[in-house]
Amino acid sequence: DPEQVKSYHRQMLSESIYLQRWVNDLLDLSNLQSTDFKIEMQELSLCSVLNDVVHSAQQMAKLKNIEISQEQETQMCKVIGDYGRLRQMFLIILDNAIKFSPQSSIVTVSLKDKTVSIRDNGIGIPQEDSPYIFDRFYKVESEGNKIGTGLGLSIAKQIADRHKVKLLVNSKQNEGTECIFKF
Repeated sequence: DPEQVKSYHRQMLSESIYLQRWVNDLLDLSNLQSTDFKIEMQELSLCSVLNDVVHSAQQMAKLKNIEISQEQETQMCKVIGDYGRLRQMFLIILDNAIKFSPQSSIVTVSLKDKTVSIRDNGIGIPQEDSPYIFDRFYKVESEGNKIGTGLGLSIAKQIADRHKVKLLVNSKQNEGTECIFKF
C-alpha cells in the first residue's frame, strides 16, 4: 500500500533525525569533557548572546503561546567566553523552560550583575531527581519528557564548567524552575 510505504518512510526519517541528534550530542559532550578540546575564548557581550538566544527560541515559544520576557540591567555586559558554546548552553536551558511550561505562560530571561537567570512557571523538577539532572542520559519521568536524549543538561553543565560559570538550579514541583548562571 503506497500510503503505508509513505508512513514507514516518515517514521524512518524521524528516527534517523533523532539518532543524528543523539550522536551529535554525544560528540559535543565528549569534546567538552576532553581537556584537549579547546574552546574559542574571547571578549564578548553577554547581552548579545542572550538576545540571540531569545530570538532563536521565539518560534518554539510561539507554538505554545509562551511569552519570553527579557530583563537586562545593562546593554554592554562584557565577559570572556565562546559565543557559540554560551549560546548553546543558554538555548538548552531556555528550550527546556519552554518545553516544560504550560501553554500561555511566561518564561523570564534576566541579566543582572553578570548573573543570568532563566525562570519558568512549569512543572518543576521533583526533589528526588534534582541531584541527577546534569548526569548523562538522565531524564525525569514525566508526560512532557518523552522526546530527547537526556544529554542536553549534561552538555549545558559542561559548557558552564569550561567557562568557570557557576550553574545553580532552584525548582519547586508544580511551581517552576530557575536556572542561575553566575559569571
